[in-house]
Amino acid sequence: MKDTKYGNNIEVKTKIDLLLKQNARNVSNFMTKSKYDLGTEKEFKKAWRDIEKQIKALDVDFYKVIKGQND
Repeated sequence: MKDTKYGNNIEVKTKIDLLLKQNARNVSNFMTKSKYDLGTEKEFKKAWRDIEKQIKALDVDFYKVIKGQND
């Protein structure tokens, strides 16, 4: 990971870490009916795609590591 912007740029790392934290919250609240539950699987998957796009814009090499296998 040292060869990625994520590994070399603290600003990029901080932004990506926040996006991953958001995804962790989405995953942990999925189908719990809590205030952070996105409600449907469609919205849940859309949120992950949006996070992936933001990560790709920040660091394409890191994106290749975390992207879904079907992407």
